[in-house]
Amino acid sequence: MICVRIFSEQGIDSFREYIHEFKDNPHVSRPNLNFDPYSSEFQPTVYIDENKTFSTRMEMGEYLTISFRAEKIDRNDIIGNHALWTWLSYIWFDQLCPIINGTRRIRETPRYICSHDYTDYYRHYVAASYDICSLHGEQNSRLFLYNPAYEHNDFIEQIASRQYIISNLNLVKVFHRLYWDSNLNRPKRGAQSRRRPGNHRRFVKIIGQLELTYDIYTMVPDEILNLLPGEFNSWKDSDG
Repeated sequence: MICVRIFSEQGIDSFREYIHEFKDNPHVSRPNLNFDPYSSEFQPTVYIDENKTFSTRMEMGEYLTISFRAEKIDRNDIIGNHALWTWLSYIWFDQLCPIINGTRRIRETPRYICSHDYTDYYRHYVAASYDICSLHGEQNSRLFLYNPAYEHNDFIEQIASRQYIISNLNLVKVFHRLYWDSNLNRPKRGAQSRRRPGNHRRFVKIIGQLELTYDIYTMVPDEILNLLPGEFNSWKDSDG
């Protein structure tokens, strides 16, 4: 177990340098940044297992949600703590950038360095997983967090990137009722296809149109579902 820490600007810069160097030399050792001036202990003290592995982003989000709640830490007090989320991705870097088929592939820097800009913030593997899970719980986070810890899906890209949707509990419930297969415990077939009518991208577009006429944000899920055009009927009526 290790005490959660937060990076200083120097620590963030050093982690960023390591990531850039790692792209050219995957055998470079990860530097020890768990001391001053690179980082400081988060207060109040929170312990995490630095060796814990997660099979999905949901597991990671739930683990952090439980860890912070145990110390009575309000999510609103840490959501914007970019130095915290960046340190956590540093600690779990090996599983956020795993070796697959003998190769370790580095993704875009915002996956590991948490951005102050929300257009990139939701791309951070750790921050977005905690943000979504702690807000919506397991049942209504599944579409966003069913992937391995090192993957980012198009549901996050299209929905979580839009704060007016991801912050609305009822819209997210509608989203899951449309696109999550509760029998197979996975997204419904074709939910991410741009060709299929009523796909998740169309959902974003239609909600944007409906909010011009209706007060979507005061409606319960059934009311929102009833407003959706006919192209969404097959998603309402089927689990697959």
